[in-house]
Amino acid sequence: MPPRARATPVVLEAHVGILRDRLVVEGAEYPLRREGRGWVSVPAIGGCPGGRVRYDALHDRVRIEGAGVSTQIPFGWRRTVFTFGGKEYHVGPMAWGHVMVSRADRPVVTGRITMHGVRIGYVAPELQPISHELAVGLAYRAIALWLASSAGRASH
Repeated sequence: MPPRARATPVVLEAHVGILRDRLVVEGAEYPLRREGRGWVSVPAIGGCPGGRVRYDALHDRVRIEGAGVSTQIPFGWRRTVFTFGGKEYHVGPMAWGHVMVSRADRPVVTGRITMHGVRIGYVAPELQPISHELAVGLAYRAIALWLASSAGRASH
């Protein structure tokens, strides 16, 4: 039986801006390239292959495509579930500035929402292949939710 990969803390930040987007991995900054139809290219970094991600605000879902992998995260009012690698994951509500993805009630991604996107502090080995794209997709969703709530406050 092969040795089991161990999870180590990681600092992964996805910054979404008006003019540019970037991914910061362990302090090193990588620009993200916007493609057509809302897709954003994520470069290959370290041992993680590159991919692309798209946040569809109208349907509130994130689509991730990478080297031989693809998944979609449809956000729901009560429950958000997605499948990757034959396993089911739950995305917790992005409330009070927290980000958490779990599998079988065990956290596999933890982080927080920032003013510019998200900051991930832990990713389990099973989600490492899509960790960068997941961070970018969650950042786009966090910013969209913030803009929607700001617009609601401004109209009062």
